[in-house]
Amino acid sequence: MKRVAIGYAFLALFLVSAQFVQTAQSQNIDDAVKLTRSEQFNAADKLFSVLVTANPSDGDNYFYYGDNYLKRYFADTLNTSLEEMTFQAKALFTKGVQQEPANPINYAGLAEVALLKNNRTEAQQYLDKAYSLLPTRKNKIEMTPERHAHSLVKMADAFVMAKVKDTTQIFTYLREAEKVNSKNIDIYLVRGDAYIYLLNDGSNAIANYNIVQSLNPNSSMANLRIGQLWMRAKQYQMALNYYEQGVQIDSTFAPAYRELGFLLYKAGRYADAKKMFRKFLELSAGNIPARLQFINTLMELQDYPEALTEITEVMSLDSTIIDLYRARAYALYENEEFEKGLLAIKKFFKRSPKDKIRPADFTYYGRLLSKNDLDSLAAIVLYEAWELDTAKIELLSEVAMSYIKYKDYEDAIRIYNLKDSVNEANVLDVYNWAKAYYNIQDYENAAVMFERFCEAQPNYVPGFTWWARTFFNLDPDSDEGLAKPVYEQILVITMEDTVKYEKQRLESYYYLAYYFYHQYVLNKKDLDLARESLKFNNHVLAIDPENEKAKQMVEALKRVVK
Repeated sequence: MKRVAIGYAFLALFLVSAQFVQTAQSQNIDDAVKLTRSEQFNAADKLFSVLVTANPSDGDNYFYYGDNYLKRYFADTLNTSLEEMTFQAKALFTKGVQQEPANPINYAGLAEVALLKNNRTEAQQYLDKAYSLLPTRKNKIEMTPERHAHSLVKMADAFVMAKVKDTTQIFTYLREAEKVNSKNIDIYLVRGDAYIYLLNDGSNAIANYNIVQSLNPNSSMANLRIGQLWMRAKQYQMALNYYEQGVQIDSTFAPAYRELGFLLYKAGRYADAKKMFRKFLELSAGNIPARLQFINTLMELQDYPEALTEITEVMSLDSTIIDLYRARAYALYENEEFEKGLLAIKKFFKRSPKDKIRPADFTYYGRLLSKNDLDSLAAIVLYEAWELDTAKIELLSEVAMSYIKYKDYEDAIRIYNLKDSVNEANVLDVYNWAKAYYNIQDYENAAVMFERFCEAQPNYVPGFTWWARTFFNLDPDSDEGLAKPVYEQILVITMEDTVKYEKQRLESYYYLAYYFYHQYVLNKKDLDLARESLKFNNHVLAIDPENEKAKQMVEALKRVVK
């Protein structure tokens, strides 16, 4: 019985091995790479696994297997972990080096990982090693022109994919590749990518993509790139033409459908856009990474109800994906479901490892707290979000407003001072800053801030009204008339719409009536002051006939003004 069991085990092993060989023979590395380029990452992963098992000594299999992980990250940076994808890719590139040490391509892969991790020194060491394995006049390394050029292209592409602007090395590698094999279309794809993504040079980019099309009219990737360029230029019809050509050339090329979805959405053709996204999802084999990308797409399109539906469906398949909890919280906030959103973001923070938490997570958490009237906590969380990403200076405005909402004006003032020292406060900041000073009765600083605001917004009536009231509080008896020029200015800037600004005009008239009356009392011989007071009191009574104080002043003034 034991011998029979061993026999069956051997037979099973033989059949599995035979299946691997048969699959590897029927599908080669080009098929797997095509799946990666079409963003069918799970299908590519399965095929690469078969290929490395069937032919473990071929370094190219490991390189493209690792590249599949990096391309998965680039296709969906919101929902995919750079740390995880680079870890997987590096392991495969390292294995490729071990299995085929003379193949330079895996060193290019290791260089790309190092560049993505901001390690230029390590990346250069890998690139130098890769270059040393290429044929030169001095060494006798044998290599086909196709492989030689291909290796140089991948070395250049390492910089482009990592968005490292070392154009000297990029273009040097590509020029060498072109000398070796000018028919390699990837030379011109990578050069075009370098021009557009690193140098923002659309003219040179499209020139290189056109070379790709001349060498291979059936290149879906060239059509995709040219379409994306036209999208950047807001030439939507041109972009549409190229995307449609792309899917005509290869109806399985998933990225073209995604780009068509974006374009159609911009054109307001929402139903058609959804069809394109669904087609993209279908071609991506309906796998969870593709569905996560679809959710990300819906978020970018601000279709939050649809995103929430997708999130719920994917959660029913796999509730362990932390990014789904993040996406759900974001979508609920944007969909104005603030109570549910707060519960969702709390659940995300509870489940998420610290290394997966981003500054934006604290931003949404703070905003959800504020929308649920928990501003004392919102201010703390939003400030933490700013500390994690100090480039997001406008977060300090949100922190200050949270302090203001629960009447902590002194902390609001502290935050406005901080923002002003880091990057000059915007006009709305200055307005709220001034009101914070006003609320703690620091009228001198309030006056300074309101003046700054009104200089920037010379026709914003509420700003002048608060500025005038601030001066009144500094001079409550109107001995100095500090508020007088501001109330006079209010009458000027409200002249064109006296109905809309009736309350502000009434307040201005009343102040001026009182000011001149007070000055007349102080200077009884000056009848011009009395006449001015009487004029403004009459304006008050024209708007508010029952104003008792105005009536009293008018009665007193009529005795002296004939």
